[in-house]
Amino acid sequence: MTSHGDHANELAELRERVEALERAVHATRGADAAPGQTDPAAAADGVERASGPAPTTPNPGTDVFWALNGLKAMAPAPGAVLYTGNVTLPGGGPVDWQYALTTDDILARDWSRPASASALAALGHPVRLRLLQAIGTGTVAVAELAALEGVGTTGQVYHHVNQLIAAGWVYSTSRGHYGIPPERVVPLLTVILAAGGV
Repeated sequence: MTSHGDHANELAELRERVEALERAVHATRGADAAPGQTDPAAAADGVERASGPAPTTPNPGTDVFWALNGLKAMAPAPGAVLYTGNVTLPGGGPVDWQYALTTDDILARDWSRPASASALAALGHPVRLRLLQAIGTGTVAVAELAALEGVGTTGQVYHHVNQLIAAGWVYSTSRGHYGIPPERVVPLLTVILAAGGV
């Protein structure tokens, strides 16, 4: 069983790594603004945002591998894995997410943990994937979900949604209404991309 101290140490280590990755990305992009500096133009609309290097859109004239090259600068061999995203789903607020671990850390972990197996198993059914996509695009009421073609009866929809809840991919926002937890949005989209589903 994992102790509270283990989680606190892991969280502190992750914070250090994220800060190091942010410094590396900032350095490789040569931006003037310091990470975390307030953007006065953004504050004019009443929303305070952190500014830093301007986001880039991959194109042939720039370094399309800026994130990869920043990661390489921060994590020498045997390397690391990073996934990150900036996402706003219909009906939801913006989600900014970044997570990185060294290759050694990933390989040393127990991949067969019940939580890992459960999370992946929950995604292993086409109806659940269809329901997740519908919830992600704004269809959140069970009646609306049950009306989708090919998902089955209302009872079957509840069964599938309960499997997704148990695995942490979905939560109940109110009775009969569901959402994807913000901290799971980018991981979910990453799994879908990695599986070749898009």
